Amino acid sequence: MGKSILLITLGISVIISLFILRLNANSKEGLSVSVNMFEQNQARLIANSGVEVYLEKLKADKSLLDKTFTNNSLFGGEYDVTIQGPDTLVKVTSIAQFQDATHKTIVFAKADKIPFIPGPGAMYLTASTISSFKKTGIGGSVLIDGNNHDINGNLLGDGVVTPGIAVDGDTQRDQVKDIIAKNAIDQVLGTGGMPSVATISNTVDWNAYALQLVENPDIIIDTQDKIKTMNNWGTISDPKVTFVNGDIAINNSETAEGCGILVVNGNLSINGNFTYRGLIIAYKETTIEIMLNGNGKIYGGIVVAGKSIVIEVASGNFSTKYSLPAMNLVASLLKTNRFQIVSWWE
Repeated sequence: MGKSILLITLGISVIISLFILRLNANSKEGLSVSVNMFEQNQARLIANSGVEVYLEKLKADKSLLDKTFTNNSLFGGEYDVTIQGPDTLVKVTSIAQFQDATHKTIVFAKADKIPFIPGPGAMYLTASTISSFKKTGIGGSVLIDGNNHDINGNLLGDGVVTPGIAVDGDTQRDQVKDIIAKNAIDQVLGTGGMPSVATISNTVDWNAYALQLVENPDIIIDTQDKIKTMNNWGTISDPKVTFVNGDIAINNSETAEGCGILVVNGNLSINGNFTYRGLIIAYKETTIEIMLNGNGKIYGGIVVAGKSIVIEVASGNFSTKYSLPAMNLVASLLKTNRFQIVSWWE
């Protein structure tokens, strides 16, 4: 009897031991599977995030095209990214490594660029009311010419003619005509006779458009002190998008030049030898004040947008000449607003 009980007990012990060993083996196998799954998921997350990171960088910097960027650290792992252009249909390959897991993601994406909207005249004033600091706010030896010029201000004579000053309605047209001095009537040239002040149909929210343009500017100016030391605001061979956040007064006694798109969120005053090629946009949600004096020159166009505009162009030889070539040149500056995914492979 005793031997039987002993044998039964030993048999049960063996069975239990075998069961425990099997449980341990299953547990280790399950743990290994869980670890592998975690590593694979983490590698996939890193690879996909790498695509998103570099598409965002590419929006601001097209020089990243046709390059490889290695050893990027993210989430405890690393990834390499290769970008192949052109940005009209870019291919991004991201290979990630996390512990023993590797994941590869290949994406084709199409650039959705910010559209370029040229100014509709040599000067465009968009506001409910337009007035001046004094009775004759536009006078002196000013020249506002809506005829097409080359990038250096030479008349092309190609038949492309826009208003010297464009406005949104007949009320604003009359307000502008009222502040043009008699001696300056024949110095505002373009469509519609002299002075060339014409009503246009505007569908653009220029404040919103200005914000789009400066999502990734090349130059940011946020203090007046920076302006004093700047003599180069972009060149014909290297135009720039410049954003001025606040009121700006450009008073250069020496010749200063710029080329590109200049966006000013505030009042704008130019008084000196400042020459700019391209498009200038000055905007405010409230009343905006504009003073253009001295010997400054704008070849391209200027847009002023606000609830109301107070303007003076009455001292010196300031000139604004419409130039489609200048604006076409700077159109290439516009950054990619976003990328639309065409295909995604993993």
